[in-house]
Amino acid sequence: MKNPLKLTFSFSYLVWPFCLLILTSCSKEGLNSQGGLIDPGFKAVNLQTGIKENVIPIKADLWYVSYVKDALTGEILKDSTGKKLKLERTGSIGVDGGWLQLEKTINNELKLTLLENFSDQPRNFAIGILSADKMDEVNFIQTRADGYELVKKEIEEVKESRKIYVSTEGCTAMNLVNSSNRERKVDITAIFKDVKYSSEFISDSYGAFDWLNKTDSTIFMDELMVNGGVRWQGKVPYSKGKTFENYIKSGDKQELLLKPNAQITARGEFKYLERTCNYIFTIKNKTSGHEFQVKGTWKQKVPLTPRTILQ
Repeated sequence: MKNPLKLTFSFSYLVWPFCLLILTSCSKEGLNSQGGLIDPGFKAVNLQTGIKENVIPIKADLWYVSYVKDALTGEILKDSTGKKLKLERTGSIGVDGGWLQLEKTINNELKLTLLENFSDQPRNFAIGILSADKMDEVNFIQTRADGYELVKKEIEEVKESRKIYVSTEGCTAMNLVNSSNRERKVDITAIFKDVKYSSEFISDSYGAFDWLNKTDSTIFMDELMVNGGVRWQGKVPYSKGKTFENYIKSGDKQELLLKPNAQITARGEFKYLERTCNYIFTIKNKTSGHEFQVKGTWKQKVPLTPRTILQ
């Protein structure tokens, strides 16, 4: 039977996850037969994608995973408890960091789940299979995909998370003087020059902030509605932690009409709104079509209404 996986590794990353799903070890050999435990077409795997629960056919009835190692250094990889990876019976093991998981099923299959490699450095590892007097190895080289795209957004505001309050945060005071005999307009924009919108993304998902194209790291989030009206809409930078945007935009100007021969102090305060949303982003690997999800929390603070106080 022709091995479609061999062609997949050489020419097409797009169909590789689907081919593996339908392949099984149809003809298992005895422990003392000639040949290896792994078909040649499975021994050297090059890919630019993550894969989920794909079967590696093994030509033996009794076998186990004796090691998982860094193929460049030879270092044996460990799980999150510091124990060297080995899979002797039905169950699963995972490498520290969670990017690789192996499962031996009740049907005596070896299933592999591999998360995306977001690093510019290739991920190079080997899985050793042992069966009586035979030893074989599967080598993987996984590189970053050519690109990723956000294909679905699910955003839900947390109930009762809204908080509206008045604060002098970002506001300052100005001394204003009109020594003339006529009223005149005075620029008071500087009172609010440090008032800012804030956005904060928090996520523990693997690669949560590594998939996005660094040249355009902004995404649209849900608009803010207050009393039936839109008070904020647009893009925010998608990055770990807080980012800020000035309330006063280039060209904005706020003025105050000052009476003749007047000298006053003007200070500012703002009504702010804070809210929290939970989000699930579905991301697609452009190279293979493989999809994965990123889950997290988004916190936003929006300046709503300015107020100038004269003294």
